[in-house]
Amino acid sequence: MRRLGERKEGSPERSELERLVRFYDPPAIDDRPGSGHPTWLEANGWRLLARPGLDGSGEEIQRFLLPDGRAISARLDPGTGRVNVPFSLAEVYLNYVHETWRRSTRLRALSPRQLAAYYHLKRFIPRPVQLSARRVLIRLQGDPEFPRWPLDESVFRLLRFYAKCALLTAGETDLPFIWFWPRPYKAAALLTHDVESAEGLRLSVDIADAEEERGFRSLFNVVADEYPIDWGIVRELRDRGFELGVHGLHHDRSMFSSRAAFDAQQPGVKRMAEKLGAEGFRSPALHRVVDWLGDLPVSYDSTVPHSDPYEPQPGGCCSLWPFFIKNLVELPITLPQDHLLLALLGHRTIAVWQTQLERIELMNGLAQILTHPDKGYLGEPKHRALYVEFLDFLRDRSDLWIPLPREAAEWWRSRDAGHDVDGRFMRGAARLDGEGTVTLAPESMLSRREDIPHTVDVRRRLGA
Repeated sequence: MRRLGERKEGSPERSELERLVRFYDPPAIDDRPGSGHPTWLEANGWRLLARPGLDGSGEEIQRFLLPDGRAISARLDPGTGRVNVPFSLAEVYLNYVHETWRRSTRLRALSPRQLAAYYHLKRFIPRPVQLSARRVLIRLQGDPEFPRWPLDESVFRLLRFYAKCALLTAGETDLPFIWFWPRPYKAAALLTHDVESAEGLRLSVDIADAEEERGFRSLFNVVADEYPIDWGIVRELRDRGFELGVHGLHHDRSMFSSRAAFDAQQPGVKRMAEKLGAEGFRSPALHRVVDWLGDLPVSYDSTVPHSDPYEPQPGGCCSLWPFFIKNLVELPITLPQDHLLLALLGHRTIAVWQTQLERIELMNGLAQILTHPDKGYLGEPKHRALYVEFLDFLRDRSDLWIPLPREAAEWWRSRDAGHDVDGRFMRGAARLDGEGTVTLAPESMLSRREDIPHTVDVRRRLGA
């Protein structure tokens, strides 16, 4: 007996994009990469990196412009019902989430040598000077064209375009899939904190108190060898139901300075995870080589930002949903960090956090916030008050699932395996209306409009 959403015997393995939209029986879309180098395509403000192939024939679904002004199109052959996309949708998805796009984009960032010098001198630079330097760097960098900040819709648009191609291939207006989140939730949120000092660990208890008072639990990531660790506080947080994670061995980029350095630090990461009872990892200052993260000795990672152009290593995966790197679950950081929003950009309200969370909830994604309990961050009373205000805002959102990160990672694995051990799976549906618009929602929440026939005219379905 097949599990929910499991491939039929003899079918090829699901691509990473197909693992995100877990159609019960995914239709076969004809999407093949070209033979050249990846290049940027554009469609109504949507940018995607792909190896374009030859344009086909049939009714146009979507036109894509190449840098030289030529156009290629995804098309539907009304005779055969086949959809042809002149590039690989799965490759486009991986180019986003693995940050492969960075190789084809000029980024304003410090070089590895400059970063190494900065971390060598950082302890000798007064914090006000550090902040002033970061603000100057932000002004020099300017607003990025890609990914958009604070929210980029690239993967969101890819997901719906893939669903549209699947619906047209199947000749249906509805296709069922395993919903992104457990019953009865529409979206998810995670509360996480990176502890950068011994004082920050002490102040973590205050943050935990505020969260527990409102019925929440969160993750505290601790650096192994950067500061003295009060194991009494660690035990208290763990006993109260909070989660502990590994925040590197040292708070610098040393782990990702070379593959040899990465491999050398893995035994230390494993030992620290065992001492903390940790299942997850986050790299200091979000330094990363995405393809290496899958070799970490943990179950999940939460290093990759959705969009963060202002970190020492700018970039982002553009995804609002977890994804896999080898066998590791990646939980992307999708809300702006407290340090950026409050300390560097000088915001005095939580409006950006609120708006971002509301938009992610509408897109049925994961809203993960990263804050710091240390002085200069939530350790400052005015910043802690803003975070508490955010917690109160979060508490009123009944459609959000707010688990611990390890629980979110475990759910994503169960969903991927199609293994509904406790009846939490919910049936979702991709729906194509008569104007060509795709909606993804829990099946029970989709409106049952009488004017949507079971099969609609091809030309109407091809609307933008």
